[in-house]
Amino acid sequence: MTLPDSLGLRQSIGARLALAYAALFLVSTAALFALAYVLLSGSLRDRDRAVIAGEVGEFAEELAGGGLEALREEVAHASDEPGAPPYAVRLVAPDGRPVLTTPGALWESYAPAALASVAPGRWGVLDGHGDAPPLDVTATETPVGTLYVGAPAARDEVLERFRELFALILIPVLMLGFGGGLVLARRALAPLRSLAATVDRVATTGRLGERVPVRGSGDELDALAGQVNGMLARVEALVVGMRDTLDHAAHDLRTPLTRLRAGAERALLDRPGAPDPVLSDVVEETDAVLAVLNAVMDVAEAEAGTLTLHRTPTDLAGLAVQVADVYDLVAEETGIALAVEPSPPLVASVDAARVRQAVANLVDNALKYTPAGGSVRVAVGEEGGAAVIVVTDDGPGVPPEDRPRIWDRLYRGDKSRSERGLGLGLSVVRAVAEAHGGTATVEDVPGGGSRFVLRLPVRPPGDLSSV
Repeated sequence: MTLPDSLGLRQSIGARLALAYAALFLVSTAALFALAYVLLSGSLRDRDRAVIAGEVGEFAEELAGGGLEALREEVAHASDEPGAPPYAVRLVAPDGRPVLTTPGALWESYAPAALASVAPGRWGVLDGHGDAPPLDVTATETPVGTLYVGAPAARDEVLERFRELFALILIPVLMLGFGGGLVLARRALAPLRSLAATVDRVATTGRLGERVPVRGSGDELDALAGQVNGMLARVEALVVGMRDTLDHAAHDLRTPLTRLRAGAERALLDRPGAPDPVLSDVVEETDAVLAVLNAVMDVAEAEAGTLTLHRTPTDLAGLAVQVADVYDLVAEETGIALAVEPSPPLVASVDAARVRQAVANLVDNALKYTPAGGSVRVAVGEEGGAAVIVVTDDGPGVPPEDRPRIWDRLYRGDKSRSERGLGLGLSVVRAVAEAHGGTATVEDVPGGGSRFVLRLPVRPPGDLSSV
């Protein structure tokens, strides 16, 4: 049985189990049919021969008491009884000469010469000519000669009908076996599907709080689910511990770094003459570290749902132009064309500073991965009641396996290892989007490149001022 690949059945364990179950069911049914056929055939044969054997003695007695004429009358009388088969009787003298053959018309369908192979007290079968059924024959010795008595086997019709019925039920049996196999396989594999779905959700969303449902049956699949849940719990504890450690370190480092920067600035102001380059570097590097720590804290607050937003009506089209102006020099130095597509003003109630930071991160990220001679385009529009900011680049794009994870903090794909940064830019973008009740997604661009889409509600969630 061949299944098309388009159905996905060759790759399905459930379908393979169902086919195996259907094959086993079919083989078992065929074996039962064969056994029933053999038993039925033997039972019908024994019944037919028992009837013939019962008449052999009667015929022998009539022959001994009344001669050939009495035998002929007894054969005719026995054959005329209701439900009795037509008996074929042949008496052969010791010298092989036929003495009596009755009824003659019945013997025309068989070869009497084959009677020589039937020994007295034994059974033989004579094949009939054309559509004539086989003839069951036995023999007994009499003073006149050997008396052969037979009757056409009526069991062939029953057995043929039995075979036809099996052929009719073969397809329903196969369908029943396959359907039953699918149901049983589906029930048996349900825990594995739950396990696969949980692992897939963890892999695609990064939510380590997902757990595999445990049925409580205590079988091997429940044990496997418990082991996977234990592994997820340990991984979650490790990841949460690492994040908490990073958050606490960022929180604790901000104060001493701020003091260090303030001290360096005071020293620069107090020092007469030209600024000390060392102190200038300290201020600059401290600002960079504080920016990283602030980004870590922003992401942590967003994940905890405590990121503070200062919403004001903001023209997002004008904000995009401001961001592009900041990066114009960087784009020019790297030979990349940075452009903002013309669009009418789009006012949304957002935290302007944080949205500006998110858009700047997207533009900075696009400029990093766009080769010289390429272009980065920024577009602002409205779609479905949401403000949409799109940053498109001509870079290598984001590999499918990296897309679910590029939003995680500190994650950097293989192609970005050579670029500066800690992998926090896109984490901040997502944090800002989700804090506003929006989303941040990435899409492929036909012909190469990436399209990052930032969607933000035009009005804060729960704002009914327009109703």
